[in-house]
Amino acid sequence: MNKQQEDPEFWNTWKRCSTIETHAIQATKRARSFVVQSLPKGKLIAIYIKGSFARREMKRGSDVDMVPIVASDKFSGPVWEVNERKVNPVVVVPLSLSELRKNKLSSRARHNPDLRAKPDRFLHHLSQSQIIFGKPIDPKKFPIRTDEVALRDEKSIIKNGYIPAFQKNKISFVTLLKEVFWLVELEQLVAGKHPAHSFVGIAKSESQRNHLIHTALRFRKREAGRKKQRLFILDLQKYLRTQREIR
Repeated sequence: MNKQQEDPEFWNTWKRCSTIETHAIQATKRARSFVVQSLPKGKLIAIYIKGSFARREMKRGSDVDMVPIVASDKFSGPVWEVNERKVNPVVVVPLSLSELRKNKLSSRARHNPDLRAKPDRFLHHLSQSQIIFGKPIDPKKFPIRTDEVALRDEKSIIKNGYIPAFQKNKISFVTLLKEVFWLVELEQLVAGKHPAHSFVGIAKSESQRNHLIHTALRFRKREAGRKKQRLFILDLQKYLRTQREIR
């Protein structure tokens, strides 16, 4: 059993918490309490924290990604409503056991094509998430795409979804930028490498200094102007065209 499962408040081991982290911890405790109170006993399986908060990579404007696992789709609604309470910067996004079994989200998509990650990506990185309530779920009990299939799908959704959405001002540059990291991470996994599941870790895994990921990391640390954003998109489109097709 992981230490994170023994102590649900994983941040207790942190030293010298930043102001951002201290605020995130307080908000996470509030959101957890609201989620637990929103459901009947036994219908909330677990609550996980994933993303930059779990990795201690938060910066100004970062969200705390909270993923409650609920018994069925009908219990997702009350959990979604927690976002309407004072829990900022926590964003609560429930997943039901049926969504995990089908590897398909049942809630309505805001974009076409759907830009949301499939449930199996959460399962794939479950070991990097932190559990703060309930019992851990076993990812082996649910379908998970191979890295090759996930990479093929990722290239398609960036090309046909993320880039057009950004160009139409429907998503932010930061949102697109994050997806580039997940793209490169999948490429590294398919190549047999095992980068740390973090923005810095993924960038470090690529030794070519002129690789697109290093530009992405610079822009994550320091906001890029519109001209640099447009140039980055052109480089990204070229990058997608020149990468080997995965079958």
